[in-house]
Amino acid sequence: MRVPLLMQQVRLPQPGRRYRLAVIVYGVAVFWWLGPEDSRAFPPALLGWIGVALTLGGWLLARIGGRVMDFRALMALGAASGGVIGLGASVGTGFLMFFKNARHAHVLPDFPTAMISAILARAPVWSLAGALIGLGIVLAWAAVWARSPDDRSRTLPADL
Repeated sequence: MRVPLLMQQVRLPQPGRRYRLAVIVYGVAVFWWLGPEDSRAFPPALLGWIGVALTLGGWLLARIGGRVMDFRALMALGAASGGVIGLGASVGTGFLMFFKNARHAHVLPDFPTAMISAILARAPVWSLAGALIGLGIVLAWAAVWARSPDDRSRTLPADL
């Protein structure tokens, strides 16, 4: 008899070599982005989101990686993590924009104060969007995972 998906348990991965490599690649990308003159909002928004996702993901997996969770707790964790990542992406984007302005020290900054304020004003919406995306990722993963229960070992990849 098959156990319903909401009653199944999942073992969370632990951060490993791929996680450390992702952090190094992120650092190189931020360092490369800081150099040229660029006033587009997309690169700092993407870098802010990735930075917060790597930070929160590493922190969470270091604390709870290797533990077994039931699927309902995993759904709550996905939604909460997504919300925090969405909120942090807004703050991280504002920080990256401010840092680039301070580093370049022009009379006319790359990112005006109004642009940074507009990014920070979007924090609640980005948080809600992040929560929904986090929940969607968990549900999509579960749909793939539940499709062939005999082939999968009820665990995420052991080493991220």
